[in-house]
Parts: sequence; structure tokens; C-alpha cells
Amino acid sequence: MSDGRAIRVGCRGTEFCKAQTGAVLARINAKRPELSFDFVDIPGNGDESPILEALGAGVIDLHIRGMREVPVELPEDVEIAACTERNDPFDVLIARDGLLLEDLPEEATLGVESSRVAVQIGSFREDLKIEKLEGTVDRMLETLNAGKLAGFIVAAEDVESLGWEDAVSEVFPPDILLPAAGQGSFGLLVRKGDEATAAVAQEIDHLVTRQVVKAERAFLRELNVKITDPVAVFGSFEEDQLVLEALLADEVSGAILRDDLDGEPSEEEELGIRLAKLFVADGARDYLASYD
Repeated sequence: MSDGRAIRVGCRGTEFCKAQTGAVLARINAKRPELSFDFVDIPGNGDESPILEALGAGVIDLHIRGMREVPVELPEDVEIAACTERNDPFDVLIARDGLLLEDLPEEATLGVESSRVAVQIGSFREDLKIEKLEGTVDRMLETLNAGKLAGFIVAAEDVESLGWEDAVSEVFPPDILLPAAGQGSFGLLVRKGDEATAAVAQEIDHLVTRQVVKAERAFLRELNVKITDPVAVFGSFEEDQLVLEALLADEVSGAILRDDLDGEPSEEEELGIRLAKLFVADGARDYLASYD
């Protein structure tokens, strides 16, 4: 980015992506009203590498994505410049007639976004037919309205981006459905060495959220798992301690390994690594062996 030029913001070419990205850019403009942004559509077709490659190559200056969707290992020339303040980190149910999970009919079809959600929800309602869905929340709602689903589960941040809070039937606490790493926060990704764009992103960086997200992602990195694996990790504060809770699941058997650890917020990444090693000591390798 050079002085006087609009910041080129990479987007995945959907209205949903533009809505999420625009909401984050509005926070920046509230502090820096003189800045202008241009959207650059880079469709991913299910593969997120093109947009990150475009960022590293200088085709775009900035990419904004929910932290739960940011790959654990980024290209060498891309970095996370900032994390927005974490709002609602939980998952929510949108169901026909506003039904709760426990009230869905037996053998009803429930749409989910990930293996993480499928295994955890399956442990509470073994009778449900759980179907993994692709696409954005607005497309899932079309599937629900077409009568193909009894309901679907998505991250609260996606519902909030569309202003659909009134459609939520139920919010799942972490003891029912543990969130993904970074869930509830948006990452602002820039090209390494682009200090000007990084400074713009850091206008809305939230230190506490960044500490928690670092701990969560350190857990994933230490175990060498992907964001698509049936893994969950969630950090929260109890008094002055950072508490990190995580789980690994076997999607075939439905088995779940779960544990937690607390430590100093200033040692966030070390806490994530320690928790990962605790999982390994408790038999995590048996779960990890089942992941692609």
C-alpha cells in the first residue's frame, strides 16, 4: 500500500464474505475515516490458497477472515497483523419453528459445518442424521427453508454478520459444544514487510483476544492438526489466569478426549504447547492417527 491509494482488500467473491469484511473495515474507518478500501474478488472454489497467494504476491494488501478459518500454517510471506475483539465465540442452532436441539424430531436431518460440530452434537443426539454442509450461512438457510433440514448449526459470528440473531433457536455453551480455535474473532492478514497496512490493521487489534488466540493456535500447531480436523480448543479468563480447554474426537467411533489447563496470560503460546503435550500423554496419538 502506498500513500493516497485505496487499500486493496481480498474477498472470496460472495456477498456473505463482503458483509463480514465490510463490518470489520467499518471499525477501522471509525478510527481512520480518511482511509478508503477497494474489494478485490478472488473466488476460492473451496480452496483458500488463491487468496493467500494473492496476498503474498502483492495482488491485494489485506484479507479479513474469521480466525477459526485461518490455516494453522500460513504461507511464509503472509502474517496475522491483528485480531479483532472476540465477541460471541459460541455455536448456534437455527431450526425450523425455533425448536431446541432436544426437541428436534427423532432421525431428523441436522446440518453442520464441520467434523468438530458433528462429533460433539452426535454425542448428545445419536439419533439425528447429521449432514455436513458446504457454503455460507445464507445458502444453508435456503436449504432449511426448502424443507431439506430440520435445522443447522453455525458459528454465532456468521449469524451476527448477517443480522440474523432473531433466527437463533439455541446458543450452545462450551460444555455442550466447544468452539474452534479463534472462533468469535476476525484475523487481519497482511503481506510480511507491509508495515503500512499492518499499522492500519492494528488500529483494531485487541491484545487480550490475541493472547487467547495465540494459545489456542499453539495447541493446534503442536499437535500438527488442521482446522478441518475434529478438534476444538477454547480459552477464557478466570480471575487472572488463562484457562485453555480442548478436545480431540474420533469421527468414526465418536470417542472424545477432553482436558484443560490454566496458566499466565503472558505465556499464552507455552500454555497451548503444554496442553497439547498433556493430550499426547493421555493417548492423543490414537486420535491423531485417524486424521488425514
